[in-house]
Amino acid sequence: METSKSNFLIGLAIGSAIGALAQRFSRTAKAKMLKKKIHNAMAKIADRAENLAETVRDKALDASTKTADKVADATFDVAEKADTLKSKVHAAALEAKK
Repeated sequence: METSKSNFLIGLAIGSAIGALAQRFSRTAKAKMLKKKIHNAMAKIADRAENLAETVRDKALDASTKTADKVADATFDVAEKADTLKSKVHAAALEAKK
């Protein structure tokens, strides 16, 4: 039991020393400058991601509009062909009645 207590106390002392050093060095000018650089880089990344998302949204909207126009044109062509076929069938039916 004595060994585990002494190991615990040694670990606690080493951890405390490392924590104190880390806290001390995190308050230096270099650390503050690094924090500022990281913050600026993250802001740039967020702006680029927002711009990219807007560009993708615009392109998707354009593509869906073009697709809808093509489908509408194709549907109109099919409707015209169906109307022509209907007229031919009615003409053939009238001819058959005569």
